[in-house]
Amino acid sequence: MKHRFYFLLWPALFSVVLLLTSALSVSAQQIKDLAGHFNSKPITIMVGFSPGGGYDTFARMVARFSGKYLPGNPRFIVQNIPGGGGLRGLRATMKAEPDGLTIGLLNPRFVQQALAGIKVPDFNLKTVGVLGSPSADKRVRMWCVRRSIATSWDEVVKLGRPLTKGGVARGSSAGLGAEFVEALEGPIKVVYGYGGTSEIMAGFDRGETESTDRCTEEYIPRLFPGWIKSRVVAPIFWWDKEPTADWLGQLGYQGKLPYLMEVFKANEDQKNAFDVASHLLSFSRIFVTPPGLPKNVYETWRNAFEQTTKDPDFLKTAEVAGLEVGLGTAEDFRASIKKYDTLNPGGRKLYRKLVGVQ
Repeated sequence: MKHRFYFLLWPALFSVVLLLTSALSVSAQQIKDLAGHFNSKPITIMVGFSPGGGYDTFARMVARFSGKYLPGNPRFIVQNIPGGGGLRGLRATMKAEPDGLTIGLLNPRFVQQALAGIKVPDFNLKTVGVLGSPSADKRVRMWCVRRSIATSWDEVVKLGRPLTKGGVARGSSAGLGAEFVEALEGPIKVVYGYGGTSEIMAGFDRGETESTDRCTEEYIPRLFPGWIKSRVVAPIFWWDKEPTADWLGQLGYQGKLPYLMEVFKANEDQKNAFDVASHLLSFSRIFVTPPGLPKNVYETWRNAFEQTTKDPDFLKTAEVAGLEVGLGTAEDFRASIKKYDTLNPGGRKLYRKLVGVQ
């Protein structure tokens, strides 16, 4: 009886084996087809900025290392199409054939504009194929005050007036925390018009402004190391990524620096608006494909992109170039977009103000 049971079971087992073999054959054939497809001509990466900058450098690094993670190990061409703050390159990418042989880069400002209801030519946030960002890592952000004026949030509040802070233009991730406080009528006044970080810090050093958000280890040792020895700045709060105890100690701060939302009381809608703006502003250099890409080609590209950003040689090259790598996945990106959709009208209005697209 037992032998008869095994005999009866064999046809079913044989069918399963045939199905598995068939599935494996299809998978192998798909890979072979994709290898031939990706090898049919060089893959072009459209860059909407001039050569030499961060967008261009990351594009060339992806071109150099991602081939080994795509079927057929294809060749690459980087094509620079500067203009419109990256818009010309983006439009060329969106108009390209959706075959996986053309990808490009998306500046987050166009995401912000699309969310705010501003039409971006040839760009649709719902249909663009997002591969991810190689530079979406959180960075230390702090707001500091001239030590002779105040050394804590309570002392700032007791002054009964806003403290000035330099900025380039609204919508910078480096200034987001201070701009959030200002937008909700807190004790900070942002003075725009500075040309960049060095000018902002020089203005503070000259006494033009009373506070600064360029008080992190990324800036002070390189540009104004004297601030450390003279204990010029007093850290008040942080956002995005918490500073280390060692850096705070160098600035003369003892203890645990409070997070922005621990000192400035905001409601949940306002906090959510800040979180969305913070995440999307840090999600820079977004690699994208044209809309309509076949699912198997898109998934192959997405997996290859993520593997590339973890490649040891890619990471080493980025370090030599002075670029920080932090993978922001397509899922991370879509999660932020969905969170924006949950904001009420007040939260959306605050978001638009924070990113400078009122």
